[in-house]
Amino acid sequence: MGLAVADAVADVAERQAETVEAIELRRLGVGISAGAADVDDHVANAVRGGTLELESVVQVAICASVCAELAQTLASHSDAAPRLADLGRGITHPRLQAVADLVDAAHDGHGGLRDSASAELGRARRQLAEARSAASQALRDAAQRFKSHLQEGFLTERGGRPVLAVKASAKSAVKGIVHDRSATGNTIFIEPLEVVDASNRVREMEAVERMEIERVLARLSAAIAEDGGAITTAAGILAHVDLVFAMADLSTRWRGCTVTPSEDVELVGARHPLLDPGSVVPIDLPLSGRRGLVVSGPNAGGKTVALKTLGLLALCHQLGLQPPADAARLPVFDMVFADIGDEQSIEQSLSTFSGHMRKLIAILDAVGPRSLVLLDEIAAGTDPAAGAALARAIVQALIDRGALVLVTTHFDELKGWASLDSRVANAAVGFDAERLAPTFTIRVGEPGASHAIEVAQRLGLDPQIVATAHEVLGGAREGVEALLQDAAAARVNAEQARDEAIAERDEVARVLGDIERREEELARQVERRRADAAAARARAREEATTELGDLQRELATLRQQISAARKEERRRASATQASQHEAERDRHLGQAAAAAARAVSRLGAAHELTPNEE
Repeated sequence: MGLAVADAVADVAERQAETVEAIELRRLGVGISAGAADVDDHVANAVRGGTLELESVVQVAICASVCAELAQTLASHSDAAPRLADLGRGITHPRLQAVADLVDAAHDGHGGLRDSASAELGRARRQLAEARSAASQALRDAAQRFKSHLQEGFLTERGGRPVLAVKASAKSAVKGIVHDRSATGNTIFIEPLEVVDASNRVREMEAVERMEIERVLARLSAAIAEDGGAITTAAGILAHVDLVFAMADLSTRWRGCTVTPSEDVELVGARHPLLDPGSVVPIDLPLSGRRGLVVSGPNAGGKTVALKTLGLLALCHQLGLQPPADAARLPVFDMVFADIGDEQSIEQSLSTFSGHMRKLIAILDAVGPRSLVLLDEIAAGTDPAAGAALARAIVQALIDRGALVLVTTHFDELKGWASLDSRVANAAVGFDAERLAPTFTIRVGEPGASHAIEVAQRLGLDPQIVATAHEVLGGAREGVEALLQDAAAARVNAEQARDEAIAERDEVARVLGDIERREEELARQVERRRADAAAARARAREEATTELGDLQRELATLRQQISAARKEERRRASATQASQHEAERDRHLGQAAAAAARAVSRLGAAHELTPNEE
């Protein structure tokens, strides 16, 4: 199914939204069952009253079943894919499933119809089987009877009729119909007369079977025709959803990004979708506020690839694909024009330059404010001075008409103009000055040098020829090349300095981070020490308080005992004995008082802080 590039903002947004939904459904493990084919012609034939072949009937049934299943699947995932679910509502799945079930009940799964497809078909096949069995038995009986006249003992067929291989010399001994003769003439293939009637019965029943099969297919075709509109509509929805899933799969495979709608172009990490993903070099195209980009630099450095990358990513976006990039801001273009490649035509007597100019004239006639124009080596193939003038005039005219224009060039005059016009920017393809090899990157904001002489020298061109080339190039032109090369070298040095500064900044940040983490750890240790000390003091206070309470209770009890004992002993004991008991009790009382004093002292110490605890 073909898909045109959308040029309306709303249409592009709708396609992108459907792709996002399909990506989410894929993440959830949702897909479309295999086996469906394009059945529009089959359905149209049935609607016109035609009887479909069994294979066509089965294809329609499979398509109907897949469509019915898709409708139910999309309905069950309406939260994740509301747009696709809304499309699925256009599939009348109960009717489609009924058609599929009707065909499935008749089809045996091996390219034929079941005996149960109709009562008449089942009866015809039983009668056919009986007729074939009778014919085979009749042939075996004849073979046994004419055994001595047969060339071979096997039974065979000629023209679909059962025959015996009879010796030519015994032809008159076997009465019947001659159907064939061997290449040597020694064998004659005869259908015995007693077998003819049985064989005719087989042919008759085969004809009955074919008629019944035709009736079944006519009935199935009529059922398809009755729901032909629903089947055709469902098949169209199925094809559309299948295409959306294919775009989702491709977008995921090449790591596409969601495009932000914009009037400007801003690509980050953009990758040419047709190049090897493992080797393609991503490029950045920051063109905000610009309507033109002049790309220059050495040959085979990636200038043309940059043009194609933007053109293909813009078309991918408007098809509904997520373009392969890390980030993208893109407008919706109504037309994309490209003049890339050699248009030389001997047949039309056109040179490369003439073919190029014919394309440019056609582009100028059709371009508008929402157009994207990609021009490779603009106005090349003619006098450099005239070509540079034409290139500038054409690019300026395209930009004046509102188009976004990307051109590649070696014209210094065009690079100079781009540096003066605020609507246009220069861009250079990356080049390693030490290795004299391209890096295939794009640097917007500076023009690129061709490095043609240096590359030729590196490849082994005679030094004398190289020196002559420098002389012919001239001081002024060579000075421009040198200036561009110096600018590129300065940029490389600046980038190196920047990278070193970034590395130093990162190292400082790392050290500061380590210090902060160490300070935080020390603070946590101090807090833990303080908490441990506070807990220890609390435990000491609790233990001292408990011990003091116990001692105080013991002392009170002892005092009560002493007082009671004194009273008792005064009554019973002599004065001397009472004095001795009192001395012993006073000693115990003193010990208890001392223990109480020690507990009080410990309790006071528990309230104090030692220097280490602080």
